[in-house]
Amino acid sequence: MARIDLPDGDQPDVVKALVLRPAFAKGVGAMNEACFASTLDWRLHELVRYRIAIINGCATCLSWRTPEAVEAGVTEDLLVGVADWRTSERYTDREKIALDFTEQFCGDSAGISDEFMARLGEHFDAGEIVELALVIGKYLSQGRFMQVLGLDQACVVPTAAP
Repeated sequence: MARIDLPDGDQPDVVKALVLRPAFAKGVGAMNEACFASTLDWRLHELVRYRIAIINGCATCLSWRTPEAVEAGVTEDLLVGVADWRTSERYTDREKIALDFTEQFCGDSAGISDEFMARLGEHFDAGEIVELALVIGKYLSQGRFMQVLGLDQACVVPTAAP
């Protein structure tokens, strides 16, 4: 249930909230479009998204799946193991370092060392690191935005301004 007053309507609460600030709605839509146009592999994308859902403790985001990831063959079994990615052999070295980056980004982002960034650079080029950081930032910020305001009954955010 929303923790703020929202306009009437049949849209999800997150859409109603964004209607209150159209300029932000346009920005959120643009960020979503860019994120879904990501060149990152959808398996990696979904592992990162799911790890953030665990970190945020968002039950809705934990149950929602990106259609692109489902089409790419991401299974429930693969996602269940994300919480224990460090000890699992299900994930590639590239996926493991992306999950490590995700945790550090969501936790102590100022503490990410140059040494870690150099290791990340062994698996991702500079553009991919930018993309990965922006994808992580999108899911972290929008997930917390919806959760804090009680708008998280649906993790689908409009891709265009309402």
